[in-house]
Amino acid sequence: MRCAGQRRDSTPLIGILGGTFDPVHLGHLHAARSVCDRLGLASVHLMLSARPGHRDAPLAPMAARWEMLRLACAEDLRLVPDDRELRRAERIGRPSWTVETLEEMRAETPHESVAWVIGSDALAGLDTWHRWTELLDLAHLVVLRRPGAELPASGPVAALLAAARADADDPTFRQTPQGTIVVLDVPMLRVSATSVRSALGAGRSVDDLLPRSVSTYIWQHQLYGVRSDPGSTA
Repeated sequence: MRCAGQRRDSTPLIGILGGTFDPVHLGHLHAARSVCDRLGLASVHLMLSARPGHRDAPLAPMAARWEMLRLACAEDLRLVPDDRELRRAERIGRPSWTVETLEEMRAETPHESVAWVIGSDALAGLDTWHRWTELLDLAHLVVLRRPGAELPASGPVAALLAAARADADDPTFRQTPQGTIVVLDVPMLRVSATSVRSALGAGRSVDDLLPRSVSTYIWQHQLYGVRSDPGSTA
């Protein structure tokens, strides 16, 4: 299946959107689809992190987050659930770092481009990531400009952005396997995992926040402190 604007005469591109997906919500899915459409990708991998080294531990068990991600991705064949980081974390017994994931993928697919997708809020804290200065040696960064989030204007991340920024149609991005930062201004849904968990805990409807398959799974397994489905007549 070819998305609108599919890359032609360029290096094959693998899109990756990583996260704890605690839980996966419509904002995640909208972001992945937007990247597919804007960059002309056949698919985007949604890569589940067991526990990022720079964030708090997820609330839902790893197995539950993986199952919710699988259910959400099943609704769109362009979205590919990816458990690579889970498997590595289990193997090495510690958090799996993004740079290690990219090193592994680069070794497996040396002739393909890899684009790691992050939000502009995450970009602002990029210099807190493990071995962050090596990321562009391994991949492109695709930054989704979120509502209300400005790009860094000073400091080391701003300097990196100024040096490596390219347009989505720039040959440097289209024909090289790594090394650029592309900023996409796309309409983003105003939803976060925190707001989803808050709504769930308060017993409010999450029909406009989650795929139905995911909300059903949450009610069935009583995740995030829920006790009953507000949409149920029982």
